[in-house]
Amino acid sequence: PRLAILDSGLRTGSEADSSVVSRLDALDPKRTLGDTAGHGTQMALVAAGSVQPRGAPDSDEGVPLIAVRAFDDRGLTTDFSLMRGITHALNEGARVINLSWGSETDSGFIANAVAFAQFQGAVVVAAAGNEPTGRKLYPAAYDGVVAVAALDGQGQPWKNSNHGDFVDVAAPGSATMPLGYQGPPGSYAGTSIASAYVAREIALYLNRHPKANAREAITAVKAALSASFKGYGQGTLDAAAVMRLRKN
Repeated sequence: PRLAILDSGLRTGSEADSSVVSRLDALDPKRTLGDTAGHGTQMALVAAGSVQPRGAPDSDEGVPLIAVRAFDDRGLTTDFSLMRGITHALNEGARVINLSWGSETDSGFIANAVAFAQFQGAVVVAAAGNEPTGRKLYPAAYDGVVAVAALDGQGQPWKNSNHGDFVDVAAPGSATMPLGYQGPPGSYAGTSIASAYVAREIALYLNRHPKANAREAITAVKAALSASFKGYGQGTLDAAAVMRLRKN
């Protein structure tokens, strides 16, 4: 099963490059896909397993990626570009779509786009946000979306992770990155990393259980979770939880 990353694109020559089976610049489809910001490439590295978040068990299983540039260098997009990116991902066989971004503004269009992807059978995973406000972040807070909070390298809630009733799971969210995002390579943390990691594990589950539907995959992940921290979802996808999920 293919995992789509709708983000700032993909930088040519990164370790994730070999995992990419389809790529699109949804802002300008005639343009060769790139990533001057670096965020999308970081997410692709996590989703591909090339970068392991701290506290995550090793895995050399591959995940075929669909890389979509849905945001410009300022982090802006249009409804049309997002829909083009989601449609491309679904047409290319995405079973999981990772959205490591969000806004506190509820958008009817994005809600419908997410619902469309879910209707087509995709699992949508999204970051809960990097400000610990407890307020809902969209698209993470939409029905059926797997909303992911972040753990630090010690398996505790990351200090800047958002939380709240809309969060489903907390997962490792810190990693050493070989390329930077608005800065140099080095240590990064955030719910974006945690979201991409959860999306990867869901894709790997679907690889082991190709007949499972989206609801069954999400149920399996939640059933494997370790104990939760209050406000950080139904549990944590720590190393023990991942091993339980992989044995499932």
